[in-house]
Amino acid sequence: MALLCGGATFLTVSCENEIEEMDMKTVSARNAVGLAIGQDNLVLNLPPDYGQMSENLRNAIVGEAVAPSECYNTQFVAVQRKYAVPLVADPVAIQNYSLYTQINQIYSYFFDRGEQYFGAGGEYTQLMTKRTRELEKFWNMPGEIIVNGQHVATLENREALADVIEAFAEGVTSREQAYAIADVLLAENAKSPLLPESPYFSLDGFATPYDNLIVIGDGLVQMVSESGVDADIVWTGVLAHEWAHQIQFKNMGTWYPNGAAADPAEDTRYTELEADFLAAYYMTHKRGATYNSKRVAQFFELFFQVGDCGFSSPTHHGTPLQRMAAAQLGFNLADNAQKQGHIMSIEEAHRYFVANVGKIVTPATVYVR
Repeated sequence: MALLCGGATFLTVSCENEIEEMDMKTVSARNAVGLAIGQDNLVLNLPPDYGQMSENLRNAIVGEAVAPSECYNTQFVAVQRKYAVPLVADPVAIQNYSLYTQINQIYSYFFDRGEQYFGAGGEYTQLMTKRTRELEKFWNMPGEIIVNGQHVATLENREALADVIEAFAEGVTSREQAYAIADVLLAENAKSPLLPESPYFSLDGFATPYDNLIVIGDGLVQMVSESGVDADIVWTGVLAHEWAHQIQFKNMGTWYPNGAAADPAEDTRYTELEADFLAAYYMTHKRGATYNSKRVAQFFELFFQVGDCGFSSPTHHGTPLQRMAAAQLGFNLADNAQKQGHIMSIEEAHRYFVANVGKIVTPATVYVR
């Protein structure tokens, strides 16, 4: 995808290499992506039902890597741009951006079911193992959820690349063909210092009912933590939020038989605010992650102030103030429990949220028990 001084379809770059506009979301959201190999084009054809998931937190980052506004946390935007600017300026890396992000997502989604590690060097594996066990016990969901780490190292792994190519690449009918294309990709990696080292290539964060899977990328945690949130809070917060979406998937038929709301934007906002509430309840509970409310607020305040003012958008997640109010509702529920140490059942927590959601989207200070 050619970059021209003054403008391009991917984004607009001035002659002084200052980013005026980014629209990385439209690139990363494609269902079929390709890499030019000689006269041929590698195209990944995905199953029609692929992608049923909660919001992918990647989109909150790459789709909003634009100029700051009242809806954006400027520190977080600065981190995004710190990594986006060199990525855009590298023709090899940007040419392969869509393909590589899709390969890494597909591998995490369909193939990676072995022993997991979290953090590029596994430095957060112990924390995530502990949090997963806590969440299983907290919500009474033993062994129900698979939690995968996502890493740029996958894009340097010949076998992993061949797995994806053999299963989904158009025209590939053998493992030998898949290996040959994987070798081309590895050669591409050698041409660029950012391919695949940039955190943009491990930026996924989502839950899906497929295999009851949660995926959290190293790049996602890295970029959020560089905004000023302790890495342990980011790992815990993303996991707790996506776990809440798994709870919603499990109870969708009874909780939302006709959707959470008739309006698409309100429907998404409702489920996202409930996920924030459930995550904060676990994170501050004495039998959960046991963070104090100030530390958890750090995560919600910085991460969710990426900027969501799309009130009519079907992906609207709620304003930063609404998301903080949902988190505060979870804080208060954990802190003010009549029986300290008692954990509400999933159904009880859902009913509590339903009774109080109106006070999140409209100003109020009194919560209904």
